[in-house]
Amino acid sequence: MTIPSNTTALAVDLTRQLALFALLIIATFTDISAGKVHNWLVYPAMALGLALGIAGPMFGVSSPDALDALIGLLLGFGIFGLFFSMGWLGAGDAKLAGAIGAICGYAFFLWALVYMTLAGCMLAVVILIWKGMLLETLKNSVVFFFRPGKLKAKLEASGRQPVLIPYGVAMAAGTMVAWFLRPMA
Repeated sequence: MTIPSNTTALAVDLTRQLALFALLIIATFTDISAGKVHNWLVYPAMALGLALGIAGPMFGVSSPDALDALIGLLLGFGIFGLFFSMGWLGAGDAKLAGAIGAICGYAFFLWALVYMTLAGCMLAVVILIWKGMLLETLKNSVVFFFRPGKLKAKLEASGRQPVLIPYGVAMAAGTMVAWFLRPMA
């Protein structure tokens, strides 16, 4: 991480990092306690990320600039929005991804996406083991791959509710791992 040379640049960089940590901590708490990531959290974070992207270069902070922040927001929301449209994630997860991208920029977001995915896989395995559904889920995954219609009919006939994974927790964990391994520029 480059350290800005003046106090104002340092304040902009510190604000960006504190905003990221606050976003991740609150999103984790709300996703665990309420099962969702709230709009009152992600929309201001998106706006702050874009504002810091605009203000940063004025004070000597080179990255992420406004374009990096905007691309990060669109990339994060776009990737996770696709998963939302397939019913795999909640809308709050897509907006959280956009907020992370806006605060950190697109390059960091892509780096963090790798760790978010790994954290999500680990969290899903832990929850499925906890609920005693790992083997059944693995079998269903094979069925889904070869005959998706058959799996849908089987699940509807069973009347069982799907297992929900608080993916905001995985997103926060993955982002933090990425931050510690490769801090924002």
